[in-house]
Order: sequence, then C-alpha cells, then structure tokens
Amino acid sequence: MKTVLILLCLAVAAYAQPAPCEAPPVFEARVIEVVPSRRFERIGKFSYDKHNERFRIIEELDGSNFTERYDELFLHQEKIFYRYNLRTRTCTKEALTEPFQPIEVVTGAKFMSEIYIGSSSVPNGNVAVDLYSGERTVEGPYLGSFTTLQCFPVTSAHYSQRYGFVHYNYYDVTLGISDPNVFIPHDACLAL
Repeated sequence: MKTVLILLCLAVAAYAQPAPCEAPPVFEARVIEVVPSRRFERIGKFSYDKHNERFRIIEELDGSNFTERYDELFLHQEKIFYRYNLRTRTCTKEALTEPFQPIEVVTGAKFMSEIYIGSSSVPNGNVAVDLYSGERTVEGPYLGSFTTLQCFPVTSAHYSQRYGFVHYNYYDVTLGISDPNVFIPHDACLAL
C-alpha cells in the first residue's frame, strides 16, 4: 500500500510540473543587455520577430561608452548585421555568422522553479515567473525566465561562441510591432 501511495505521489509531482510555455513570437520591449566577458552593458529599445529571424536594438544608454550610441539590426535569414552610429550617422554592414537565438523555452528545457518577483506582503505586488534551464543544440547552455501567465520573457542567458555568456533582461514588453518599418535599415546602410 505504501508503494502505491509513493508512486501516486511521484506521478502527481511529475504531472504538476508546468509544460513549457510559448513566448510571443513578435514583440517589443525595453532591454538591458550584459556581456560580462566584454565588460559591456546597454539599455535600449528592442524589437523582435521570431518568424523572420530578426531583431533590432536601438540604444538608449550604453553603460560602457557614454559618447556613442548605436542602432543595431540583426537580419539572420539574410545573414546581415547593420550597425548605425546615432551620433555620426554612419553605418557598417557585416556578415552575420552566429545562429539566430529564439527567445523561447528551448526544446527539452528543464523546469527549475516558480518564483515571485516583487513583494508578497503587498496585494498584487508581485508577478509569478517560471525558470527553465537547458542546452541549445548549437551554442550550448541556456537559462530563461518567463511570466507564468502569458509567457512574456523576463530574462534570458545563453552562451555565444563569440562573446561567452550574453544576458538579457526584458521589461515593458508589448505584443506586436508598432512600426512596420522597424526592420528596414537606415538609408546610410542601404547604400552599402
């Protein structure tokens, strides 16, 4: 009888693990990006399109360089990266060699825990977040946290062969893209 009860408890515990959620495929947010190996950090406006494998970061503040700000456009399907200097209004174009890293709970990721961000002592003063860890097939280790409701990204960290660990914090997430031209390069970039 005890064996049956233990097996039943284990089955319930296994069943209670939340299924990985599906993050929004197209969204905008504010982002804080940190790359410790480069001593690099920045805050910017972030636009993301999983379907077309592209994203854009328009820097609002670069914590490692206060004189230059950039507008960076990553077009993974075209394998092109544009970097537009907002001060000098010049652009560089490079081949994009790193694979696209979707913002999602990766296949096979392990649910680690549900946590609450904020305060539990204030009514409605927190948000539930699910933590996941796993491996990306190309790049390696991955960590991610997503809101329990709606699956909005909160943080993501992955290993990049070029930079080591890259960490993102997302906030002010909104569904969709407000400007349909956000993924079109600046004129100075198109001339390259």
